[in-house]
Amino acid sequence: MSLIHSSHDDGLLRFELDEVALQAIDKALGGVRKDTRKVLKAAVNNTAKQARSKLADKTKETYAVKKGPVTKAMDIKKATTSNHTATINVTGEQLELKDYKTRSSPQAGVAAKVLLKGQMKAIQSTRGHKAKAFLVTFSSGHTTIAQRQEGQTYKRDAAKRKSKYGPHADITRIKKLLSNSIPKMVGSQENVYGVVEPEIYRRLMENIQKEIQKVLDKR
Repeated sequence: MSLIHSSHDDGLLRFELDEVALQAIDKALGGVRKDTRKVLKAAVNNTAKQARSKLADKTKETYAVKKGPVTKAMDIKKATTSNHTATINVTGEQLELKDYKTRSSPQAGVAAKVLLKGQMKAIQSTRGHKAKAFLVTFSSGHTTIAQRQEGQTYKRDAAKRKSKYGPHADITRIKKLLSNSIPKMVGSQENVYGVVEPEIYRRLMENIQKEIQKVLDKR
């Protein structure tokens, strides 16, 4: 029996069984194809739900992010009796740096870490005067972590900004800071998916045996 997943580049994780496995299940159920299809549908769908939860747990254990948003980013397309493949579609743009673990102060600026076991690091530019990152609230009300981009200034709204903030206002362009996306974190062979995959495979085997036994107990 095999657990097959697609490349992580497309944000998809697929769970299905090879032909040899299907024949083994069919034989265990006495060749009743209707029961085989039911077993496959239930086992694969149960495994997909367990996999989503386990992947979210492992992502939270590895990266300094909350489990809720990670779980919500993983949508399951369930297997059916005619198509015994379940797909987890992992979506999401790059997360803002503020979505990770951070701390800030007026003097030191912002420090952050992406990996949970990593060290908090001050966010500073690698060029020029090493501008510190800082918390900013835009006119929309959205608060994020940003950094001034040395050598880049606001030209279009410069007069408006000086009128609002004063003639000596700093009109250096600021940039919202981003980090890893959820698909990249979940799909990490080194940190998340590659670590969890053996357990997903084991649970798939267990779920198949449970579903086979349920059918046999009813006969």
